[in-house]
Amino acid sequence: MERWIQPETKFDGRIIRVIAGQIELDDGRPAYREVVEHGGGVCVLPYDGSHVTLVRQYRIAVGEYVLEAPAGKLEPGDTPLERARIELLEETGLQAAGLVELGYIYGTVGFCSERIHLYLALNSHLGEAKPETEERIEIVRLPLQEALERAAKGDLRDAKTLVLLMKLQHHVT
Repeated sequence: MERWIQPETKFDGRIIRVIAGQIELDDGRPAYREVVEHGGGVCVLPYDGSHVTLVRQYRIAVGEYVLEAPAGKLEPGDTPLERARIELLEETGLQAAGLVELGYIYGTVGFCSERIHLYLALNSHLGEAKPETEERIEIVRLPLQEALERAAKGDLRDAKTLVLLMKLQHHVT
């Protein structure tokens, strides 16, 4: 197990905090680490029995448009379930009759603490999408089989969405 010896906050922003410094390894030797602390998020895959609903948006961090399941960061006081319902409605206009909790994942365990809670949205009915003012979102509905084929070909590259598609495939078979 590793433990911090001299952690130093290098950046403290609205979404992340970056900590860097010396740690002690399990054998007592020192090493250096840089860690991005993140408060966590949710990701929701809407499924109506034959189609999934994804969102396409430009992600400046990777410099391209990404097709992904609706997602968002946890806000102070949120439960993951509440945030999942909020993000689903905001980004797609869908209101799920049922949300199935599918656990959580870590996206990049080597340097980031973000825990992403995964949900499957079933029996959703359409409401009005209300994206945040800085979001530019295109809603994309795909037959499940097409989404799985696109994932297998490498056309879908968002890790949380790929995990949710895998879990959905297991859930429906």
